[in-house]
Amino acid sequence: MSTLYDQAKKSVETVVAKYQEANEDGKLSFSEIVSLTSTVVGQIVSLAETGLPGTGEEKKKAVLDAVAQVYDEYIAPIDISKIPNFIEPVIDNGAKQLLLAVADGLIDALVALFNENGWPENSPYVK
Repeated sequence: MSTLYDQAKKSVETVVAKYQEANEDGKLSFSEIVSLTSTVVGQIVSLAETGLPGTGEEKKKAVLDAVAQVYDEYIAPIDISKIPNFIEPVIDNGAKQLLLAVADGLIDALVALFNENGWPENSPYVK
């Protein structure tokens, strides 16, 4: 059985490729990482809502787990500009926790927005 992350991986890779293209030096600023995470969270929330059984809290946990996997696979390996490499693992861990907290709030906001205005039906990342 595929996980939500597995289902979202193609969309995530497309978003990441666009950021990598824009930042050919392989470095992203923290604000770019937050933007990347926001885009990915929106895609994963849509996938979770339309493709996962379960309660809202179960779907939210699945989205947060998928976001954590996205961070580990795509963001953590990227060199953060202006951060010395010997400090970067500590910063990465803190950044991951911060982004998961941001994603937690963003999930609630997106679900409320989509519940009020309708869920995307013709989205390229929702089958």
